[in-house]
Amino acid sequence: MDIQDEDILHFPDALYGFEQEGRFVLLPLDPNIESPMEWLQSLETPALAFIVTDPFIFVPQYNMVLSDSGKDLPKIESTESVAIRVIVTIPKVHTEMTANPVAPLVINQQNNLARQTVLTSAEYDTRHYLMPQEKIEKA
Repeated sequence: MDIQDEDILHFPDALYGFEQEGRFVLLPLDPNIESPMEWLQSLETPALAFIVTDPFIFVPQYNMVLSDSGKDLPKIESTESVAIRVIVTIPKVHTEMTANPVAPLVINQQNNLARQTVLTSAEYDTRHYLMPQEKIEKA
């Protein structure tokens, strides 16, 4: 796979539970179809990839406030340069897919520095269903 240097996301603090992983790239879930999901592919370990998505697509009222220390590492100066992604879990019954809005990935698109942060408010669960409840119940 041909990855350009400007596409590499640098996680100086790594992802929780994956301390040896500091470089990733976002790739389309399937290059042949449009999808709100992407792969967060490790450049250190080829077998390691996470499915991620923009939480605002599924939870328009998603509320996250970064502390000053949360802004420091990716060197965020304005919200326009920030992309937010959450890690998605897709079980066999895809309507039961969940995301973790408690530990979003904060990406500074200007310098490609990124950080996984933990929100301290109890507003969300680590397994937030992405599909409406009526779709989950019908499955």
